Amino acid sequence: MNEKLSRVLLLMGVMLTVTIVVALALYASGISENNSNLAKEEVTAMDNNTTNNNTTNSSNKNIKNLISPAEAQEIAEKFIKEPGATAGIPKWDESGHEMVYIVPVVINGTNVGEITINALTGENMGGAGGVS
Repeated sequence: MNEKLSRVLLLMGVMLTVTIVVALALYASGISENNSNLAKEEVTAMDNNTTNNNTTNSSNKNIKNLISPAEAQEIAEKFIKEPGATAGIPKWDESGHEMVYIVPVVINGTNVGEITINALTGENMGGAGGVS
């Protein structure tokens, strides 16, 4: 009888040890009970980015409402007046506290200028270069 009891106690000890090891592994891996996404936390952290001075930070970013690169290219195309010039592939940039797309103006494969499009509003922010 003593032998059976010691086997049962040994098995229970092993099971308890395995359970504790698994629980510690899950805890250490960062799996949370509420299944929150790290990506959401990162976007929230970006949205809540503040400046070090006492002024109101106008850089709170609504990532969900950004226009697409294709939309930025389409908007820029409307402002190109030079015959043969087209809007190139937009490049993402953060100009100061604003998120923008820099859309190159291309003629025969050569960049001759650029148009800056606000990534939140789609507004033409100006540009540089052009054909002379």
